[in-house]
Amino acid sequence: MKRKLLAVIAVAIPGTLAACGGGNSGGGNPSATATAATCPTGSQTSGGGATLSIGSKSFAEEQLMAQMAVDVLGAHGFTVTDTFSAADPALGKALSSGIIDMYWQYTGTELTDPGYLNLSAGQFPTDLAGAFAKVKQLDEAKQLCWVAPTQFDDTNGIAIKASEAATFGTSLSAFGSYLKSHTNTTVCIQSEFLTRPDGLPGLVTTYGWPSAANFHYTQIGSTAEKAIASGQCAAGEVYTTDSAIEANNEQTLTDDKNLFPPDNAGLVVRSSILQKYPSIGAWMTPVAAKLTTPVMLQLNAMVEVQNQTVASVAHTWLVQNGFLSS
Repeated sequence: MKRKLLAVIAVAIPGTLAACGGGNSGGGNPSATATAATCPTGSQTSGGGATLSIGSKSFAEEQLMAQMAVDVLGAHGFTVTDTFSAADPALGKALSSGIIDMYWQYTGTELTDPGYLNLSAGQFPTDLAGAFAKVKQLDEAKQLCWVAPTQFDDTNGIAIKASEAATFGTSLSAFGSYLKSHTNTTVCIQSEFLTRPDGLPGLVTTYGWPSAANFHYTQIGSTAEKAIASGQCAAGEVYTTDSAIEANNEQTLTDDKNLFPPDNAGLVVRSSILQKYPSIGAWMTPVAAKLTTPVMLQLNAMVEVQNQTVASVAHTWLVQNGFLSS
């Protein structure tokens, strides 16, 4: 799941929108009629001057997607404010309570996080389209609508120096075998990864990695690209669209048994808002369809490596792809 250790940075926004009315629906799959009523699909019509707010998490990829929504919806009759930043699950609570109207969420986070759906491996699909369909179905019962699925997969990963692939192997299975006989290998992970089911416990049960009781895993405060590049770590936890992987000549080990959850993103909108403005999904869906893994790696690098601003990178990409005229 995506960058769950980021500190909460919440900035108050002017005013608080009324929370969505109505209770949760009952169990079972919602009917086609109920689905259409809860999360309607609209056409690319003008927002008519409507004012909306979008929240985001405090890293480049999230901020880029939020800025794209601000720019695209802003070009089509909406005024969108982007002044609320928080980590999970505070951001989800802000949406449900009406503090914000929408934000980009990751399917893997929504599916597995205890603050959200809290599902275990095997309880959801392992492909991007299936994962998106699952969260869309389950969250409609909570009056939350998923629109605009992206095509990138930003899930958990373990990276190594590309030059070490012949030594360590190229898969999580091969590296697990290596660790059993090379107990002094330095593997760096974030503290939460020690206990999360799709973290170290999953690597132990799925791939036979040594447990924390039998192996010293070095805890670090952020993803491991720099620590790997400096030699502090032989391998470490990353996220698969991190620009620093390629920038530091590293590669992620293949998840050959599909432990890590699929983790594309979608724009989550309260149903009361989407019912008023169904064109939100219509405007943002074609944008999200072009956000593939190579595209996000490139855009993230522009911000994180080349130090370009989020606003300029998002705007230029939207113009180049025909979503904005200038």
